[in-house]
Amino acid sequence: MRDKPINPDLVFDLINAFKSIKSVDESAFFLQDILTASEIKQLSIRLRIAKLLLSGMKQREVSSRLSTSIATVTKVNSWLNQKRDGFKNIIKKLPTKYNKPTKTIHGPIEYHLPEAIALSVQYIIADNQNKRVEKLIDNLKSKSTTDKELKEISDEEYKHR
Repeated sequence: MRDKPINPDLVFDLINAFKSIKSVDESAFFLQDILTASEIKQLSIRLRIAKLLLSGMKQREVSSRLSTSIATVTKVNSWLNQKRDGFKNIIKKLPTKYNKPTKTIHGPIEYHLPEAIALSVQYIIADNQNKRVEKLIDNLKSKSTTDKELKEISDEEYKHR
């Protein structure tokens, strides 16, 4: 069976759909609607592979760190070497992912006010980043369950035809 050629009108809409996204929440909702949980996982892994390779990490280290096959890492590395710069341009624009601070302040707060403010801001930013991602992941779990149920219904329906 031959693959059908890609319809340029469909690709036009997809490209412009991504271009029209204006916020992190809008992006998360769009990804949740257009992709399966498995597709989001795979795209996330590919992006992280590219990010780690561009940072200078070796292919085997990337494969080990992400628990993914060396074939996948090699494929992404090949795409990076094709000089289209799609990964590179996007990775340059990625915001810093903050972790919640683990450091605690000891002693009177007035002696540590700038440090306390900085830690509070870092905590709030990290918490907001984590909540958005966790919300998307929770929604994907629900979507996966619905997708499985629909597949079972569809399979059952076609089995009787």
